[in-house]
Amino acid sequence: MQEEIFGPILPIVPVKNAEEAIRFINEREKPLAFYVFSHNDKLVKRMIEGTSSGAVTVNDVVVHFMLSSLPFGGVGWILLKNDPVQPPSCRY
Repeated sequence: MQEEIFGPILPIVPVKNAEEAIRFINEREKPLAFYVFSHNDKLVKRMIEGTSSGAVTVNDVVVHFMLSSLPFGGVGWILLKNDPVQPPSCRY
């Protein structure tokens, strides 16, 4: 993973713990998108607060691009989707 991937590929990078994941992300160029998969709210919060990216999507990979009303580009947008019944929320 040397460059941004613009295609239907979801790379999975195995890590031992959250600290290793945060270090892996922060040692590279800022990603355009960051996807976190966890039902542990404390872990999700730690991953979001410990990194910086163009956008963060939690427990989903498609909804960020499916909703045209969501911002695209820049840094700091977070899309939260933990419950399949509730609509996603977006905050900055």
